[in-house]
Amino acid sequence: MCGACGRTVTADEVLGPVSTLRHRLIAAQTINALCHGLPGIPSVQAAGDTWLVRGVTGAVIQCTTVTDVWLTILNDPAATLHRDRLLQRIRSRTVIETGVALNVVNAGLGLCSTLVLGKA
Repeated sequence: MCGACGRTVTADEVLGPVSTLRHRLIAAQTINALCHGLPGIPSVQAAGDTWLVRGVTGAVIQCTTVTDVWLTILNDPAATLHRDRLLQRIRSRTVIETGVALNVVNAGLGLCSTLVLGKA
C-alpha cells in the first residue's frame, strides 16, 4: 500500500512489503493456534489493516505489525506464566509451517526466546 489514501502505512518486516487481509488472517490464526489451551492468554483478530489483541479482562489493544502482536501477547501477565510452554509449541511448529505462517512462527520464536533467556 502506498499511503495515498491518507492512512498511515506501517512497514511489517514479518509479512513483507505487501500485506493483504489474507496474510493478516493467516497471522492471527497461526498465533491463536499456538496459544490455544493456555489459560488467560489473549486472542488475536485481524481487523482491516491491523490486529486486535483481546485479553481475558476485556482489554483490547490495536497492533499494526506482527511483532507488535507478539510483544503484546508475550508481555501479558498470563503469558508470562506460560512462556516456556509457548516457546516449546513455537519450536515444534517451525517444522510444519510454510509461507506466511512460518514467518509469523519465526518472529514469535525470536521474541519468545529472547524473553525466556532474558528471564534466566
